[in-house]
Amino acid sequence: MKKQKAGNRLGGQTGFLLQAVTNQLITLGFDETEIQRGGLRITSTFEEGAQKGATAAVRKVGPDTNTEGLRIGLAAVRPGTGEVVAMYAGKNFINDQINNATREFAQAGSTFKPFALAAAFEQGVPLGAELNGDSPSTVNGYTFSNYGDKSYGPVSLLQATEFSINSAYVQLESEVGVDAVAQAVIRAGVPDTTPGLNLDNLDLTFVLGTASPSGLSMANAYATFAAGGVQSDTTYITKVMGLNGGLLYEYEPKTMAAFDANIANSVSYTLNKVVTDGTAFAAQKLGRPAAAKTGTTDGNKSAWFVGYTPQLATAVLMAKEDSSGIPVSLSGTGGLGTVTGGSYPAAIWTAFMTAALQNEPVVEFTAPTGDLTKAPDCPLIMPIDGTPIPVGCPTPSIIEFGPEPTVESSASAAPIPSDGAPAPIQPGDQTAPDPGIAPAPSDGPPAPPTDEAVP
Repeated sequence: MKKQKAGNRLGGQTGFLLQAVTNQLITLGFDETEIQRGGLRITSTFEEGAQKGATAAVRKVGPDTNTEGLRIGLAAVRPGTGEVVAMYAGKNFINDQINNATREFAQAGSTFKPFALAAAFEQGVPLGAELNGDSPSTVNGYTFSNYGDKSYGPVSLLQATEFSINSAYVQLESEVGVDAVAQAVIRAGVPDTTPGLNLDNLDLTFVLGTASPSGLSMANAYATFAAGGVQSDTTYITKVMGLNGGLLYEYEPKTMAAFDANIANSVSYTLNKVVTDGTAFAAQKLGRPAAAKTGTTDGNKSAWFVGYTPQLATAVLMAKEDSSGIPVSLSGTGGLGTVTGGSYPAAIWTAFMTAALQNEPVVEFTAPTGDLTKAPDCPLIMPIDGTPIPVGCPTPSIIEFGPEPTVESSASAAPIPSDGAPAPIQPGDQTAPDPGIAPAPSDGPPAPPTDEAVP
């Protein structure tokens, strides 16, 4: 048998995993010489079945034509603990040591919309809130278009999420505040040092995913929703033992309550609807409850699929670069004119999650309580006391009242009867009936998704 070269032991994903563990050991204070000398017994978080499933998913359902410069990253995180159970970082560590799962290089696209959703829920905005789904649409001087420049008309927040409607989400962001959206992103677990997440220089494009987080950060951020709002740091290591068998390190999750549990459960409820009724429908093949969001950026420079079950959160991203490392369009990759988040990324996510969860029980999401999933209480008439109109309500009618009527005192005026039949209405009577405001007709729900379909 041909002897294996030493370098080959780092081939495939192995080198990436060892590099991640080594870097964390150094961060934990272990001396690099001590690490290289050997003798430490390290228990990692990587699970063999899940790790094999990640590699197999990319190979089996990922694109296999026109892949020059293609970069694919996958990261899977346990909600509540931050344990990284699997990672696909690149084709082969020996040939290219750049980790596409931990590198911050691909704009997130519409996978940032759930953070705006969480911020809106925190401000009491319900899923029934009405938003403008027209395209193009101008908000505060910014003009935005939906995918394919498709107009939906008035839509609910639920529909805006299911069909990833840009114009509606920009309106939502303008009303809840871009800073509130950014803070939700950070609280969920995306580092504030992420490219494009400069809190001093944000505009209404932010909700459309102009920032470039790592796949690991996005998996961990969505894991926060899966864990009922509990955010945890990530780890590759659970335990380190010394040469003499002594315990040198044991991982204890550092968690914080990033969101109220009902807010997180409401996000999960909504993202589950994106799977059952919207652009993330490819995840239905998983055969168990899932919550997910697609993302496709301008110029088709990147495509994402981020989703979770109660037990596992996973992000899959795809992007292309030229020989100089400059982002280029994914168009043509794998034979697709446009690579959307619902195409190859969704297929990879579903194949991986199927393998990673094959021995795990089917778990339902915790249902939200309260009024967040209902329509807002919208006034039909503009309040005269200046009470703010709830986010997502159409502009109420303004009723203007004329001068008080005067009673003319003259001998010709009709006498007021004291009893018997009521006086007949005099010709020319101008008494108006009680005013009534009819709700505007609805155009109905938007058409089924076409922008994120799997080929």
